[in-house]
Amino acid sequence: MATGIFRHNFPQVDELQKKADEADFVIGLDLHKKTTAITVVDVNRQEKPVFQRKRLKNSELMEVLLRFQGKKMIIAEAAYGWFPLRRAFEGIRDITFVLFDPRKTSAWIKTSGIKNDRIDSEVLAYSCLKGGLPALAVYMPDELYRSRFKLVSFRDHLVSQRTRVKNQLKAIERDYGVNTYTGEVIDLPDEAVFMRDLLEGQLEDLNHRVQETEKKIAKVSQGDPAVALLRSVPHIGPITAFALRCKMENVKRFQSAKHLCSYFGFGIRQRQSGDGNFTGKLTKQGNSLIRKLLIQGAQGLRSNYPDYPQLYFPQLGRPGQTQNRKHANKLAAAIARKHLTFVYYAWKNARPFEIKVYRELRREQQRQQQEFTESKNPRPLNGKEGDAGFKTADPDYALGSNAVLTV
Repeated sequence: MATGIFRHNFPQVDELQKKADEADFVIGLDLHKKTTAITVVDVNRQEKPVFQRKRLKNSELMEVLLRFQGKKMIIAEAAYGWFPLRRAFEGIRDITFVLFDPRKTSAWIKTSGIKNDRIDSEVLAYSCLKGGLPALAVYMPDELYRSRFKLVSFRDHLVSQRTRVKNQLKAIERDYGVNTYTGEVIDLPDEAVFMRDLLEGQLEDLNHRVQETEKKIAKVSQGDPAVALLRSVPHIGPITAFALRCKMENVKRFQSAKHLCSYFGFGIRQRQSGDGNFTGKLTKQGNSLIRKLLIQGAQGLRSNYPDYPQLYFPQLGRPGQTQNRKHANKLAAAIARKHLTFVYYAWKNARPFEIKVYRELRREQQRQQQEFTESKNPRPLNGKEGDAGFKTADPDYALGSNAVLTV
């Protein structure tokens, strides 16, 4: 849903479209490290760009932009170099800066068979002029939350480094430790001692850096009511809650829980044409670190609390099925998506999630299902044939009610 071709990516695009309608110039920029391709189109004379350069030095870009008097709508791709440019535009009233989804714009460019920087900038400008802004514009993160999310990325980088060091120490232990066949213990050669000492020092340093980063995250997130709400969801700890808080910024950005799940790549791929319909794996769009943290938490919940998967998914989480590794991974992904649904409603309703309330809703659902099955004249609860009609008792549906999530 977040990457739909014809849908509005976020609610604020209507305001951006109004500014585009009022603009005197629409400017497309293809950003690079040293140069920028630029296309300037006068709204009153759209047949041909009034200014176009394939390679304009970045140091000269601001001077060129300010030559055009009037309101300017500037379009760039949400890729390399946009953040410093947005900072350069701060304080300039006549400039509205918008980011487009590079996956969609690149698909349009590829169909022509010709790609260069001039065409890229031209496509950005004219796609805005032809009404493509609502479907192509992407949300521009706030500078504060963008910098805070970098803390989470930095911690993840340190943890990955620590894992590599631990594996190297295990390799030394495997090659020069106790011989598993004879039980013999040999003296370590000087080279192995040298490497082991360096790695142990590096591991100690990495442990300290990870701890300091986690302390900084805890300090920054302290007192944030949104983080406290997110932590009420099972197996969402301080790091995951802080990462979700920084990446989502505001729950009002998302139209529904399904929209949020799709935004983080928990939607299902589909290929349908005629009578053929294929549904595949997860789309895995959006931020991969968020998915990683959610699935790590879901794996921990699946291993330590086997009753939770059965509560969430009575069929998918049946005992014995999780022994199959492939099935267990599918279950973990489903749990992660379920937790995102809980996150959405807890934040939206400003009420913490309560597992006791969820259990009661599940029991009510099972009771209604049993009554429906045993009734002599089965009639769907919602009045539609062929549908069991348990929506009124469905826990995920009921989470949207303020009466469900009580403090």
